[in-house]
Amino acid sequence: MAELNIRKDQLRRWFRRTSITTVGVVAMLLFAGLDSLYAQTWSLSWSEEFNAPSGTAPSSSNWNFVTGGNQPNGEIEVYCAPYSNVWPCTANNTNEYQDGNGNLVIKAINNNGTWTSGRMNSSGKRSFQYGRIEARMKLQVGDGFWPAFWMQGTNGQQWPANGEQDIMEWVQGYGPNVTSSTIHGPGYSGANGIGSQFTFPNGGRIDDGQYHTYGVIWTENKMQYYRDNPSQPFFTVTPASIPSGDQWVYNQPFYLLLNFAIGGGGFPGYTDSSTPNPGTMLVDYVRVYQSSSLINSGAWYTVSNENSGACVDDQNWSTSDGAIVQQWSCGGSQNNQQWQFTPTDSGYFKVTNRNAGHVWDVTGGPGATAIGTKIQLWSYGGGTNQQWMPVSLGNGRYKFVARNSGLCLDVPSASTANGVQLQQYTCNGTAAQAFVLTQQP
Repeated sequence: MAELNIRKDQLRRWFRRTSITTVGVVAMLLFAGLDSLYAQTWSLSWSEEFNAPSGTAPSSSNWNFVTGGNQPNGEIEVYCAPYSNVWPCTANNTNEYQDGNGNLVIKAINNNGTWTSGRMNSSGKRSFQYGRIEARMKLQVGDGFWPAFWMQGTNGQQWPANGEQDIMEWVQGYGPNVTSSTIHGPGYSGANGIGSQFTFPNGGRIDDGQYHTYGVIWTENKMQYYRDNPSQPFFTVTPASIPSGDQWVYNQPFYLLLNFAIGGGGFPGYTDSSTPNPGTMLVDYVRVYQSSSLINSGAWYTVSNENSGACVDDQNWSTSDGAIVQQWSCGGSQNNQQWQFTPTDSGYFKVTNRNAGHVWDVTGGPGATAIGTKIQLWSYGGGTNQQWMPVSLGNGRYKFVARNSGLCLDVPSASTANGVQLQQYTCNGTAAQAFVLTQQP
């Protein structure tokens, strides 16, 4: 079910957002070639709603809690795990908890000149590749405050080679009406990060008593950052946005981060006698949506390659583990060329053959991340090498991204021959990686 736990004020905003009535305006948008961002159907694939009873710590099944100092950024806070009693943290005045009113509270506390605060991430627990990712938050203005909602890449490289997406940052230098979104990667990090600022309209502020939604619509080779209204991104970044010769590192899974830093100079500024104590950062929710394809998980489909016109096929109608997944001339109502797409989580699917009852499997298991690794059929065991994300290319076409590797389902060498075993390969946008789904009776 899409858009779960919708609040009344969100509904009011959505109705206002869809109040365009003139054909002329619609035609203008179409002819301008603008992306139909919110015209897509979005399905909620994961969320953290923070609806637990008052005083409950954030879920350790979703979040890790960073502890200690973070001096490289000129920060002065000490991060504390929920209910830690390790000095200077105190369990009876914890920095991270749920308030019983549907919010996560991250609290920055000045205790006799020592600031404590909270930082949490989903590394190793929840990671995502593409989709609409947003947090609904209520922030507080204060000199030295630096709240952030952001993501980092999971490619195993050190920062900035792993990539960073700052969906929302606020510092005192912006003033209360402005937030920013920024990307950092190899060759364009720190002060050279690529970003843009957003000014809330009509006198809106980060602390205007309202919750604001901070999000990104993220597809292959594009991120579009927005405030409150996904149909009106204020900042779009693509490979053309980064310096020539530098690497685009955003076509991989990223994990989530929430933190409330305290500045000791530089970008976030200094605290002073006017800085609220405590400071609070309220997070109503964090949600990840996937663009809903029109794939019916209860139906069966043929999957034909756009380049060759051939169908994805269970070789020789095999029902054994290890059967080859190949392309072959489409034969009509053949069970060995029919596939069912069943959601797992986070926008991924298992793809089951109607004849064999087995699924697309990257040979070698979850650790098989090499380019050119072949695809077979195997009994479903829940491995990431058996899960695929269908990414819409428009006009009923999809590419399929392997969860274990981030590589795409591919016909080797763009062959048009029968009997060619499919492989995983670097996503390259060619027709050899584009597939058409046709629903079968």
